[in-house]
Amino acid sequence: MDEMKEFVGLSALLTGFSTSVLAPSLDPVDIKSLYLKTWLDNVARESGDAALTSRILTMFSDLKSTGKDDQAIGEQLLSEQNPPAFVLACQQLIYLWYMGAWPQVSAQPGTDTGGFTSFTTLSSDSYTSGLVWKVMQAHPMGDSNYRYGYWAEQPPALTDFTGN
Repeated sequence: MDEMKEFVGLSALLTGFSTSVLAPSLDPVDIKSLYLKTWLDNVARESGDAALTSRILTMFSDLKSTGKDDQAIGEQLLSEQNPPAFVLACQQLIYLWYMGAWPQVSAQPGTDTGGFTSFTTLSSDSYTSGLVWKVMQAHPMGDSNYRYGYWAEQPPALTDFTGN
């Protein structure tokens, strides 16, 4: 199994972005490598299960090979039939791609919210590479590839940002 290929495929399925957006052919930032390492290391440490991410990637690969559509695969990966740590690792991966940060989920049983999520931004590259900016059709403060005055024009369609 090509771990990076499966990771990008899983990430595309869970985020709704195309693989060409997550892993472009010209990729000077290579944020996917940072995210893969972060996901592997943190899930293993937090869950106490060094093989959890491997099982997630294998399940994703196996489900893709059956020809199921992405919606069905996503529902199966995030199903309550999977162990909570499995589902949480998938949710953390989504958060990582969108926010460029690693979420720490703290449960508080018996409260209205059930807990809270704090996060650690990985780097300035991860902050500016967060998918949240594409979804908002905006850019992070202090970092823009747009020309001056771009805000006066109608933004491109969201599909131009997501690749789907």
